[in-house]
Amino acid sequence: MQFICMQSWVPLRSEASSASEMVSSLLFGETCTLIEEKQDWLKVSCDHDSYEGWIPLDYIRPALDNYPEWNRKVSVHGAVMQNSSGRIDLSPGSIIPDTHEFNLSGSEFRYSDARVFEPENTDAAGLAMLFLHTPYLWGGRSVWGIDCSGLAQVVYGILGKKLPRDASQQINSGNIVSFAEKQSGDLAFFEKDGKITHVGIVLSDNRIIHASGKVRIDFLTETGIKNAETGQNTHTLSCIKRV
Repeated sequence: MQFICMQSWVPLRSEASSASEMVSSLLFGETCTLIEEKQDWLKVSCDHDSYEGWIPLDYIRPALDNYPEWNRKVSVHGAVMQNSSGRIDLSPGSIIPDTHEFNLSGSEFRYSDARVFEPENTDAAGLAMLFLHTPYLWGGRSVWGIDCSGLAQVVYGILGKKLPRDASQQINSGNIVSFAEKQSGDLAFFEKDGKITHVGIVLSDNRIIHASGKVRIDFLTETGIKNAETGQNTHTLSCIKRV
């Protein structure tokens, strides 16, 4: 059975408990498939990346029959869905129907920002800037909280390119390019103790945008990341890949 997220975002947890670790999250319009049910919790597999976790039953609802028509991805700040009783804020990366208005469970919704149909930012670097200063949140994928691999996944998802959930999985995508060949929009991966632990999106002028404490812009060097404020070297470069 397929379910759909009809809230701004919902957490995906490691266990059937609100006290357990948040491992990822679903954005408005994203779907998941039921694996197991335990009281008021559902174990699901996210349809966009096959990531598994637990979500409370009342956070999501059965997918609509016309879900395949939902294929537009929000790519601006400030878009909301509204009806007579309230509003739903939409993070970039949320999925919406092709129409400006639609009926959901007997209620008519409409979009307050038609720009979602005319993206202003069409490259990875520009889209990543929509998340600048977003606080870091392990498992987050929205403008209210995001982690490093969530930033890469959502940005590339808006561009129609699917990436796995974790940086250690994302590194298997694309082709390696040298530091000298890097371009804005490439993915830079970083390692610690031989394991891939971090990812960021390359910008021009030897800069990088990444989620570390918050989504920030720092300097990218041949050895890693240099904090733009303190000058401290914070991450060790493993490779740069072009997806």
